[in-house]
Amino acid sequence: MEKNDKPGHNKPDNTNGQHNQLTVQVRYQSEAVSVTTNINASVTSLLEKAIVETQNNSVPKERFQLKLDGTVLDPNKKINDYPINNGSLLVLTLLAGGGGNGSIC
Repeated sequence: MEKNDKPGHNKPDNTNGQHNQLTVQVRYQSEAVSVTTNINASVTSLLEKAIVETQNNSVPKERFQLKLDGTVLDPNKKINDYPINNGSLLVLTLLAGGGGNGSIC
């Protein structure tokens, strides 16, 4: 087997006996939830799970972003593209809204 030294590949091979699984903590506002995912999944997949676990299903996923140590995770990348390990803390935040189209007189 070939060794892969890319960031995020220094994780244990299992969590709860599941190969390539890891569990992270996702904080939204003041509460944190556990989210289990595959290290080969997309950041979008993790984002969708985090939205469900934090009970934010009524808000479109495009309005959210995940951050790791202040860095916004690219939803088009895979989880293993980042140095995310078991127990890592990710922060789920709403994107800043546009100012709208109205003008103030």
